[in-house]
Amino acid sequence: MVYTLVALGILQALQVSPMGSQGTQQYLLYNIILLILWFGVFPWFYETFQLWRYQSQVSSFLNRLRLSMNNNITQVLDFISSKVNEDKRLIEGRIRDLMEMVIIEPTSMEPEGLVRKYKALINSYNDRLEKDVSRLIPAISSSRPIIQNFTNVVDVLRELNFIYKVIDHYYRLAMKYKSYYLLIQLAAILPLLKEEIDALNGSVPVFLKGQPIGDSAGPLTVFRFKNLCSDLKPVSDSVKDTYIASCNFKGRKIYLVKAEGPGGTVGHLDDAIRYIYENINARPRLMITIDAALKLEGEESGSIAEGLGVAMGGIGVEKFNIESIATKYDTPIYAILVKMSMPEALNAMTKVIDEAVNKVVERLGKVIDSYSEPNDEVIIVGVGNTIGVAQ
Repeated sequence: MVYTLVALGILQALQVSPMGSQGTQQYLLYNIILLILWFGVFPWFYETFQLWRYQSQVSSFLNRLRLSMNNNITQVLDFISSKVNEDKRLIEGRIRDLMEMVIIEPTSMEPEGLVRKYKALINSYNDRLEKDVSRLIPAISSSRPIIQNFTNVVDVLRELNFIYKVIDHYYRLAMKYKSYYLLIQLAAILPLLKEEIDALNGSVPVFLKGQPIGDSAGPLTVFRFKNLCSDLKPVSDSVKDTYIASCNFKGRKIYLVKAEGPGGTVGHLDDAIRYIYENINARPRLMITIDAALKLEGEESGSIAEGLGVAMGGIGVEKFNIESIATKYDTPIYAILVKMSMPEALNAMTKVIDEAVNKVVERLGKVIDSYSEPNDEVIIVGVGNTIGVAQ
């Protein structure tokens, strides 16, 4: 293509004036140089400039992420220093070791029993992390809510560290092989990652203080709904980190299930529901799950959506177990979702989300009226992190 254009330029120059004149030769030379610059040199400079621009964007992103991680670790060290008297460098080393903890997924070559493997792996991880945090801050090992809140902080630091290492890996590969298109892909996802990282950074002081977050909408709904009930009774504390209670509402027997607060935990909701069916021998007419859901850009924060199915995120272990139990006993599952952005889900609960929870409580009453009869049993499950929300 370049050679064709050069040839056309030469032919055009020859038609301007008689062949051999000095003006023709100068004009021809000028056009040849211009074409070489335009189609040979300028594209190279443009690609080099773009490479530098994308390199600068990714490099700046990594530097900011590194600084934010160090700032978060400093906040954690200040929190620990207010509780115990230990060498900060030693504690920082332990925290960084926890940030590097690796979870190896079970093999899926034989899918039978895969969910049970994941369940065992998650339980082992949670137990191990709580024990490590207790050893890290022995002075508060007796205060389980603080330990649970701190494990949430460690999870945030692990997530930030993982994002940093992955982006840094591909950035180094792009620079090693001068891969222009790999840098473009990295630069393209930076705005999405920035929103997630800002949300994670903002959650660290919130978890350290034990404040309710947007993801606490489900547990907070259960907490407020029980005030509308009568004859409230705790059912059992045999399910770890999970609150189970029964009450009466408009002639229905309601089973309330949520993570046990006010520490930062999501509980074991599937085990609690299995306990209600198999140990209490309840046969609910309806199961209602309430959870926070990430909104789309065009949706308003605090908007509410209703539907069918288990409203629950995560890797799907508890969701699978709840679906299996409900299918076995032929219980329909109703879902209520509170829409919010990721920063709203991980940061301190906003007024908009708090008001949405009150609306969900009202909707719960209408759903129970519409889809159940007096003397029926109903399960209400508040899904989410119950940090800052008591029973």
